[in-house]
Amino acid sequence: MSLSPFDADELSRILDLINHLRENAEENDFPHSTCIIARFMHYFYRAKFFNFCGLPCARLDADKSVYGEDTGFHPLISPLSLVFEAMLFWAPQAHLKDIRRVWVDECINTPRWKDFNRKLMTEWTGITIYSTVMLAVDVSFLAVPNVNISQSQSTGIIATYLSIIFITGSLIASVLLARQNQRYGFESADKAAEFLSNLTGTFFGVKALATVHSLPYAMLMWGMIYFAIGLLYNVFKFTTTAMLASIVSGCVVVIMFISWFIWAAREVHIFQRLSKSVRSFTSER
Repeated sequence: MSLSPFDADELSRILDLINHLRENAEENDFPHSTCIIARFMHYFYRAKFFNFCGLPCARLDADKSVYGEDTGFHPLISPLSLVFEAMLFWAPQAHLKDIRRVWVDECINTPRWKDFNRKLMTEWTGITIYSTVMLAVDVSFLAVPNVNISQSQSTGIIATYLSIIFITGSLIASVLLARQNQRYGFESADKAAEFLSNLTGTFFGVKALATVHSLPYAMLMWGMIYFAIGLLYNVFKFTTTAMLASIVSGCVVVIMFISWFIWAAREVHIFQRLSKSVRSFTSER
């Protein structure tokens, strides 16, 4: 990963500008040409300073830390963190890895910061669309004649209401995060570093920010699960035995495919993380 404070397009334009300034400097000695070149050199040497260039511990990749990783196991916080991540479908872990690739040793690489925010905007925009569709599906489901809204204590009705609540929460969180990203996502490296310092300056640190970024996805997933519960409850309650057998077989096939995908993609590393935490805890003893 490049340590350059500029992306490829910006470097190409800077090179064209430097060549133009050099041609003008050969004809006339303009002080502003020297000032512009010195400003660019300031950016490059500043990046070299923060990446310890010229030292044995120099950072060679923009997403690598020069310090050792803290793998300590806390007997209370680590299990709670694992349970909380499981409730959020391990989305915070994925966002935590992305943040640590950008926010390395509390330093920001501007091109990677911009790419990171574009990725977040794409994700939240997609979740907003999915949430809007699911909200329409939930409301339409309540209008089905077989769904008796007057029986407010019905499991299917309660599950549908919970689905609407989670979907609405996902939609609101996506809009708020997208708004925040538009305001602060494309700032300069200094302002971005200050912004992240304010967000991660709590007891939970970067994990808190990763959890906030994963809330729209997690609430959307819970909304889908509760909608599936409400739908299946009404299907199992008002169908014949033959139709029930076909629906059960279809549900089994879908669950098998989803489980196979999760296992193949290795989205859940619960046993690996547990063994790693236990080994770290025993080594400290």
